[in-house]
Amino acid sequence: MKKILLTALTMMLALSASAEETDLSRRVGESRAAGATRDPIVQLPIETGSIELSYKVTGTDARLNRRLMGPTRRFVQGVPAEPVDSFVWNGIGSDPIDGSITIEVQPMRNLGFVTAEWTDRNGRWTYKQVRHLHPDHHTSGVRIGSSAGQVDSVLNEAIGHNVYLHGDTGAGPGVLPTVFAYLAVWGRAEVTLNGEPFVNPFEVPAPLWGGHIMVTEGARRADGTVRTLTGEIYNPSRAAEGVVEPGDLEVHLTFHDELFPNTGNVPPPFSFFYHVLFEDVKIEIVQADDREKTPPPPVFPRLR
Repeated sequence: MKKILLTALTMMLALSASAEETDLSRRVGESRAAGATRDPIVQLPIETGSIELSYKVTGTDARLNRRLMGPTRRFVQGVPAEPVDSFVWNGIGSDPIDGSITIEVQPMRNLGFVTAEWTDRNGRWTYKQVRHLHPDHHTSGVRIGSSAGQVDSVLNEAIGHNVYLHGDTGAGPGVLPTVFAYLAVWGRAEVTLNGEPFVNPFEVPAPLWGGHIMVTEGARRADGTVRTLTGEIYNPSRAAEGVVEPGDLEVHLTFHDELFPNTGNVPPPFSFFYHVLFEDVKIEIVQADDREKTPPPPVFPRLR
C-alpha cells in the first residue's frame, strides 16, 4: 500500500494533476497540429523570501527491468551491455529484487542528493547522485499553462517538479506513457558493484554515468507490464495511448552513457542502460524555510 504524506498545497497539485492527465496528450497534439508558436516558460530563480519546497522520497519493493535479447556483444565489468531491452513493456524481464532508494532535494535551489542500493542477478549495487544537470536533448517537462488549453515547456531545470514527461509530450522519448512526475532529477551518478567502482568506460560522461530519477504516478502494473488505454501492451509508436494509474506511485532510476549525436531513436541506442523501479513509495513535501539547510548526502567511497 502506497503512503503519501503531502502538505495542503501539494495535495491540491496532486488532485488537479489527475483531472488534467486524461486531456494532456490531446492538447499537446492539438497544439502541434495548429503550429502553436507560444514561447516556452523558462523557470527563473526563486527570489529570497518566496515559497520553496523540500522533497523527501523513500522507495522499496524494487524491480529490475532488463532482458538480454540475444548473444551478448558487449560487457561492462562482467555485466551484459548489448543487446539489452531495459523497458520490457510486456513484463518479460521485469523481475522483483531487493532494493531501496532515498531522495532529499530542494528543486528551486538545485540542491540535494539521491542514494539507492539494490541486489540483483549481477550483484550488489549502490548509486549516488549529488551533481544535478538539466537534460541536453529535451525539455525538463511540460505543464498546464495559464488556461486549460495551454501547454508550456519547462526549460533548463535539473530538478523538475509537478511536470508531465514522456508519452507524446516531447519532454523525453516515448519510452513510457505520458506520466505526471512529482519530481524528476537529472545529473551525474557514481555507481558501485559488489563494493567496487562501476566505471563508465565510454567517453561521456566517464567515469560517471548519466543519471535520471522520476517520482511518478503508476506506469507499470503489478505483473510488470505497461499498457495502452485498450489494454494492449504499450508501444512507443502509439505514445499518446498509454495508460497510467494516478492512485499509484513509482520511482524510476536509470543510469547510462550519453548519446552524441542524439539520433532520436526510441528507445535510444545507449551503449549501456540500467533501469530499476521502486513501487512502495512515500513522499513528504514541505515548504522549506529560507534558513533551512539541505542535509548532507551519505558518504560513499569516491571512484578511483
